Amino acid sequence: MIEFENVSFSYNPKFSNVLTEITLKIDKAEFVALVGKNGAGKTTLIKHINGLLKPNSGIVKINNKDIAKEPISKMAAFVGFSFQNPNHQLFAQTVQKELEFGPKNLKIDEIEREKAISNLVELFNIKHLLERSPYELSGGERRLVSIASVLTMNQQILVLDEPTYGQDYRQKQRLGSFLKQLTEEGITVVIVSHDMDFIMDFVPRTIVLSRGEIVADGDTSSILSDKVILEKTDLISPIVLDLANTIHESNSAFPIVCKEDEVFDNILALLTSKQSNKQEMKD
Repeated sequence: MIEFENVSFSYNPKFSNVLTEITLKIDKAEFVALVGKNGAGKTTLIKHINGLLKPNSGIVKINNKDIAKEPISKMAAFVGFSFQNPNHQLFAQTVQKELEFGPKNLKIDEIEREKAISNLVELFNIKHLLERSPYELSGGERRLVSIASVLTMNQQILVLDEPTYGQDYRQKQRLGSFLKQLTEEGITVVIVSHDMDFIMDFVPRTIVLSRGEIVADGDTSSILSDKVILEKTDLISPIVLDLANTIHESNSAFPIVCKEDEVFDNILALLTSKQSNKQEMKD
C-alpha cells in the first residue's frame, strides 16, 4: 500500500537531510503511529505520502505507483490528509460547506456523501457548529472539523497530523474507536502524535523517528515500554504504563500491561485479593 525505498529529503541542498534513507512498508488496513520529538522528520515524512513533497532520492510508492510521477490532484482521491494546524486546511464559509467540499469535488454520490457527513457530525458532536464559520470556532473545534472534512471523502489512506491535540478524553476515545473501525473496513490510517496514551490504547504499530532516521519500528506496547528507546529519543512513556511499572516494582505478581482498561482491571483484582486475604486472616 505505502512503500518508502531509501528515501532522503532536504528542503535545501546546502543543509543536512531532514529524512535519510527511509525504508518502510505500511500494508493495507494497518493503523500506524509515527512518533519522535519535534524536528525528527515526522511531518516531512507524511507529506511524501500524498505527494506534497517529492524525495530528493529514493522512491515513494502508493499502490505500486511512484507518486513522484503522479499529480497531487490525482493522489487526493486516494490519500486524505489532515494538517497539524487546522488553519492551513479550512477555508469554507460554514462548517457544513467545509464538510461537503471534499466529497463534492471527488464527485461522490449525493446519498453516500450525506450519509458520511451525517455519521461524522454525530460522531464528533458538531451539529451545533454546522452553520458557523470555521474561523469562529475554538482551536479544538476547528481540529475536529478539519479531521471530519477529510473523513467525509472515503479515501483508501488517511494521514492525520496530531489528531488528538486539544481534545478531551471522551472525544479521543470516540476518534480512536472510529479510526480502528476504519482499518477493520480496509482503510489504512497513519497518524503523527505526541499523545502516547492514545497511541498505546489504539495503535498496534509504532514507528520511531530520530533526526530523520527510523530508529525503531514494531509492536506499540514493545516500543513504548522500551526504556532504552524512550531515553534515546526523548519520548515520554504513557502514564498508564508508568503506573503499571510502579506497582510491579513493589509487587512482582502485578503484570506489566499497556491497555488502560487492563491496568485498572488488574488494580481492582489486586485490591480485591488483598481485601479477601485480610478477611481470611480475621476469620
